[in-house]
Amino acid sequence: MFAGTLAVALACVAGAPSAQAAACSDPLSAIAALPGSASATLDFNSLRRFYGGSGGACVWSAADAATLIEALSAAGSQGLEPRDFHLAELKGGDAVRDARARDLLLTDAAIRYARDMRNGRLELESIESDIDFPRPLTDPVAGLRDAFATHSLAHWLASLPPSQPEYARLVAAYARYVDMAAKGGWAMLAAPAKAVKPGEASPLVPALRQRLAAEGDFGAAEASASGKRLDAALVAALKRFQARHGLSADGVLGRKTLEALNVAASARAGQIAVNLERWRMLSGAIPPTRVEVNAAAATAKLIVGGAPVLEMRAVVGKKKTPTPILRSVINSIVVNPPWVVPSSIMRKEILPALTREPDYLEKNDMYWRDNQIVQAPGERNSLGRIKFELSSSFDVYLHDTPARRLFARDDRARSHGCVRLEKPLALAEHLLGNDTGWPRERIEGMIADGKTQRIPLTDEVPIVIVYWTSFVDQGGTVEFRDDIYGRDERLLDALRQHRFAQAGASAAAAKACGA
Repeated sequence: MFAGTLAVALACVAGAPSAQAAACSDPLSAIAALPGSASATLDFNSLRRFYGGSGGACVWSAADAATLIEALSAAGSQGLEPRDFHLAELKGGDAVRDARARDLLLTDAAIRYARDMRNGRLELESIESDIDFPRPLTDPVAGLRDAFATHSLAHWLASLPPSQPEYARLVAAYARYVDMAAKGGWAMLAAPAKAVKPGEASPLVPALRQRLAAEGDFGAAEASASGKRLDAALVAALKRFQARHGLSADGVLGRKTLEALNVAASARAGQIAVNLERWRMLSGAIPPTRVEVNAAAATAKLIVGGAPVLEMRAVVGKKKTPTPILRSVINSIVVNPPWVVPSSIMRKEILPALTREPDYLEKNDMYWRDNQIVQAPGERNSLGRIKFELSSSFDVYLHDTPARRLFARDDRARSHGCVRLEKPLALAEHLLGNDTGWPRERIEGMIADGKTQRIPLTDEVPIVIVYWTSFVDQGGTVEFRDDIYGRDERLLDALRQHRFAQAGASAAAAKACGA
């Protein structure tokens, strides 16, 4: 935690630094030379660790300071706040003339920047209760010390943001949407009396052309066309918009599509920013080869060496039973799995159904075993024919499903928390690809046999279940999804409270020191 209280006390009692200091040394003694707004938020424990390890001397040359300030100035391009890193003071807006104090401020800014880039500004566990995502610990103090020792400050700073290509693409999208918002964004569309279908005329069509052109779904030249009919070119553009918002691409201007069209450019920029923050929180534990489930988009993919090799739709948890955020490994595949009904489902759904239909268990291939209800393997089994087992404190897993119709829906938040896969057999084939003797035909034969069989994976495969409400595909298409579980909203609220707390500490410091 930031030792703001300690820093304020030191700043107020230490007195003014000597103007006769012969050399820049002992930066920690110069805290009183800092503006109260800066000293209130210093991470004094980290500063003491850093300078203790560097002999207590100043470390920042003019060239290194310029390199850091350049990186801090660009922090806004990744959704961070440059002012969080003392940028005004370092650039001279609130001049810090004491060399020791400036050295202290540069070090604090570098440590904070490294921590925010590598770990995020907050602990996600403090915001979400359903998270099991072990992440490697990073020490920004040690990193900065090593950067000075090896004369590699620029390289170290460049290595701090997430290295995944998905993050870089999202940064580029953020710049684009911030620019659109700064230029006024786009006009909101009025609600039509009824949905406008392809080929129909509507007074909204001219405005719709302009709206779709604003994000590049419609060509600028085409947008200036006359006429009020939803013609073929406009329908194609509307379908592109719908597809990248996870909506049914039917070319109909209906309620859901209108709601997506009427999200302001500034709100979309904010949505991208919160996803950049989530990437910074999680990226250190996201390996280049993995199964990745995006609960917000209800999709799953197998990524090998950073490139997707298999993609599919998924069914994820309902709003009341959200799919958690987790990192684990898939360690085995079960063919023809039985389903041991969780106690919550048994209590809330099956036992009430039994009071209405005494033969409910028999009709659904279910039976009692050790005070639990079990569904036998088969065509009606809720897990389908394949289950992917993983270690998780939330007892969730990936599986097949007999309810194939759900994959055709745009709203696929329909499960109790587990993830149903559109192409489970294809995923099983890929995951068993490193094991000899497992062609697709053998897996299909095991399914047809009907017996429950567990296949341990020779090499466990990492899996992450994440929550990206904004992402950019390899072709550069920017996509958005609804915040179905409210995770974006909670993270934004927590970041606002964090900033408010910091601002309060700065104001208190200024008042206490008579600024």
